[in-house]
Amino acid sequence: MASQSITKALLVTLLLAGASAGAAAQAPAPNRETAPPAAALQHVHIAFVEIKNDPRYAPISTYGNIVLKRREHPLAGAEVGIGEAAALVPILHSDFILDRIVVDSPAALSAAVTQANDSGTHFFLLDVPADAYKPLAGAVRGRSLLLFNVSDPDDSLRRKLCAPEFIHVYPSRAQLTDALIQYVVSRKWRGLLVLEGPSPADAAMTEAFDHSAKKFGADVVAQKKFAPGTDPRQREQNDPALLSAGESFDVAFVADDAFDFARTVPYHLAQPRPVIGSIDLRPVAWHWTWERYGAPQLDSRFEKISRRRMRGRDWAAWLAVKMIVQSALQTQSTDFAKQRSLILGNGTFDGDKGLAVSVRPWDHQVRQAVLLAAPYTVVANAPIEGFLHQTNVLDTLGDDQPESPCQMGK
Repeated sequence: MASQSITKALLVTLLLAGASAGAAAQAPAPNRETAPPAAALQHVHIAFVEIKNDPRYAPISTYGNIVLKRREHPLAGAEVGIGEAAALVPILHSDFILDRIVVDSPAALSAAVTQANDSGTHFFLLDVPADAYKPLAGAVRGRSLLLFNVSDPDDSLRRKLCAPEFIHVYPSRAQLTDALIQYVVSRKWRGLLVLEGPSPADAAMTEAFDHSAKKFGADVVAQKKFAPGTDPRQREQNDPALLSAGESFDVAFVADDAFDFARTVPYHLAQPRPVIGSIDLRPVAWHWTWERYGAPQLDSRFEKISRRRMRGRDWAAWLAVKMIVQSALQTQSTDFAKQRSLILGNGTFDGDKGLAVSVRPWDHQVRQAVLLAAPYTVVANAPIEGFLHQTNVLDTLGDDQPESPCQMGK
């Protein structure tokens, strides 16, 4: 009987001890602060906007339907930027979401952008032609958004549109031709033969090249219009040898957006001279053979996503996303007003081309280096050494503040 009493007493003691331990486990530890609740994850939406059947992306073909060039929308560049931002989610407590908006026509563009802005999207990557900008500028005036031009070089967007809601990440024609002329002048090739095609794009490219030549002291010795095609009745206009005969020049510049004539110019001039512009040596925002400043790693990430080589518009879309993400990191905030202030103010960003990029306050063009590329190598990186500027050497490319008709910073 005594042993049974001891056993019962021991059992009660153990049960009481277990209950006490359970209560102690549920009670908060003494002198220990309660952990704060985790911050809610913020979602930053970035819209990539394009127009269905944009003619700028039609493949370039010969009359025999041989495809010479395939042109792709730069969505993959934006996707690379979004992928890089994933590593910052734990730091910023924010993630970046890429939304693709495809409209049927330029007329539908304004409604799509304003509707997305009303739903909370403040950042837009525009992959649309120049004629779509003017009506859009009127629709978004005064709204809390930034629209990044990632694909159109038209100088009038920087000079005449002059709208504070736009940032031109893709280089202007003026930047591209200034870079080309800087290299030409550095090689002392001062006599220039200009061959211009019939399209408005050819005329715009020639106008920019002429302006750059005057700016840096090169001499256009002759300017001739070519006729595309192989009509024998137009041999004097479609044969490079006949077009260049009788002229003394150091280099031939070809403005041919359609590319069909340009491909016949090398090795067919009346004199053995370099060819620049639409073929051979071209000024570009990006080239897959660029091997410095982290470029091979960026190319590798891009090719993994897209299964093709990175081009200038892809780079511009990637950089636009990077500017948005880095502005959040530098301000430690996803407040749009703070991000906008940094991007349009003193913010600088690494574009993997050497000198840091930033936004010009007078026309919102992104300052950047321009690569001068042959088909399989980058020949030079402009600004070319020896071309100086009083504040930022990148402002030797494109419209510097004193010469720009757009003065948003004043």
